[in-house]
Amino acid sequence: MCGIYGYVGTSIDLGPTILAALKTLEYRGYDSWGMAIAVNGRLEVRKAAGRIGQATVDFPESTIGFGHTRWATHGGVTDFNAHPHLDCSGQIAVIHNGIIENFRELRDGLISQGHRFTSETDSEVVAHMLEERSRSDGRLTIGAFRDVFQQLDGLNAIIALNYPTRTIFAAKRVSPLVVGSGENGTVLASDSIALRGQASRVVYLDDDQLAEISNEGLRLYHRNTLHALQPDWQQPNFETTDTGLDGYPDFMSKEMSEQPGVLERIALTANGSVQAMAEAIFDSYGTFLVGCGTASYAALTGSYLFSRIARRHVNFVVGSEFKYHEHFLTDRSLVVALSQSGETVDIIEAMLSAKAQGSKLGALVNVKHSTLDRMVELRVHLEAGPEQCVLSTKAYTAKVAVLTMLAHALAGTPERGRTLVQEASEAMRSMLNPEWIGGIRSIADRIHQAESLFVIGRGLSYPTSLEAALKIKEVSYIHAEGFAGGELKHGVIALIREGTPCVVYAPNDETRQDVLSGGMELKSRGGFIIGVASTNDPVFDAFITVPDVGDAAPIVQALPAQMLGYHVALLRGNDPDKPRNLAKSVTVK
Repeated sequence: MCGIYGYVGTSIDLGPTILAALKTLEYRGYDSWGMAIAVNGRLEVRKAAGRIGQATVDFPESTIGFGHTRWATHGGVTDFNAHPHLDCSGQIAVIHNGIIENFRELRDGLISQGHRFTSETDSEVVAHMLEERSRSDGRLTIGAFRDVFQQLDGLNAIIALNYPTRTIFAAKRVSPLVVGSGENGTVLASDSIALRGQASRVVYLDDDQLAEISNEGLRLYHRNTLHALQPDWQQPNFETTDTGLDGYPDFMSKEMSEQPGVLERIALTANGSVQAMAEAIFDSYGTFLVGCGTASYAALTGSYLFSRIARRHVNFVVGSEFKYHEHFLTDRSLVVALSQSGETVDIIEAMLSAKAQGSKLGALVNVKHSTLDRMVELRVHLEAGPEQCVLSTKAYTAKVAVLTMLAHALAGTPERGRTLVQEASEAMRSMLNPEWIGGIRSIADRIHQAESLFVIGRGLSYPTSLEAALKIKEVSYIHAEGFAGGELKHGVIALIREGTPCVVYAPNDETRQDVLSGGMELKSRGGFIIGVASTNDPVFDAFITVPDVGDAAPIVQALPAQMLGYHVALLRGNDPDKPRNLAKSVTVK
């Protein structure tokens, strides 16, 4: 979940370089930030709790250093707990992404040996362990670094900066790391987005590799044998999409507005990979769609689309629960993971479980060369461009668009699938106008002080109701829940009282009359009914119009909830890009 950036090279004004890189990675963790550089016989550290924002740093000249943005797992959000962490001698600094599951045992042993801890984090144990394994002059070796890393339980990326050797050491277990080489030096990061403009070639580290970065460049070693390895340099495939705000007030509004273009691009370019994936689904004996959070609701939508369009049953499993379903897997199974980042730890673990059972692996993934992208046999790239808002918007609609095309390809009607996605693109573009947005802003003004909000849908709109509730609650902090409309009488309706906002998805399909009846039941208990449909109805107290695009309805239905949550968040004074307690890429269990 944390952002990591390191540099060794010829640049001497290193502080601003590291700071700029950390700002591009802040979506991965923004509880605190910090950096360390080697200068004047010591490691000099700057760190602070809170977001980087407009922070500046005043560092002496240096050519080696690293930085970190934190998402807290152990210890509160304080200056002391921010990374980097130093050993007792001040010659070794460590930054870390992940959780060291056996840190208490390790920490107790180090304290008994006389080490002094200054933080509550699990990460600090690594600095002191490395100190124990360094030579009398404080010089750290790749062997000592390897031995320490091998003692850590859990999924981690560990980066250590050693002043005497002026070297950065790195190792990973599932958590992502990429090394880049450019004209001015060697760089390392948890996401290649931080290497744009700095690397002409890159290496994505594998779990069995150790990296040693110095003025001589990158040296790569096998983690078990310490044999030198030849780096598999690749041309970077940095996204051409602008990673700046481009005139928008925040990334959420920018990324919502980019959705029509993303959908159009998928319809025009994804046909080959979609057809290959459809053929694999056809040949499989059991297909599983796996996702976490927003991606899980896209996967659930896919299960409805495959049933409705292709008359094909597929299994939907939440990523973190997948290992409890692995008993069903065989070498004829196909497991397709849905992920924006391609680094979500629960997804990676699910795919490793499936691989161990001999199953075929596929993915719908946005980030090329991510861990997920590199481990599967089949993939459809979402081509959504960088998604820097913590909330997923365009990657979600991209996944649903691909699933729509997959269902039609499996049904033998691929052209219809492409047409539906293009129609959804045009529909969403027509919605993104000042009048439509203004109507949602008015509804947001009406409900922004609510304590709770409920969303109902049926059929294809049921997964959409779950995604809508998630989008609203994670950005507005209003308690929101989505339900199948038919479940109201089974307990949910007890939660409704006078003025409770209730969003009702009522498309022009076989579910409309049933879900409108549910809306009337909510209204009769005092609910404030917000209808999302192509045609108005007397049951609605407020109405958000969406064009009728048939089976592509889940794509266009996503935008009203995104926009409503966004404007409620603004009215409540929340940062829509960086909601509290959340991070973009969930790389810890």
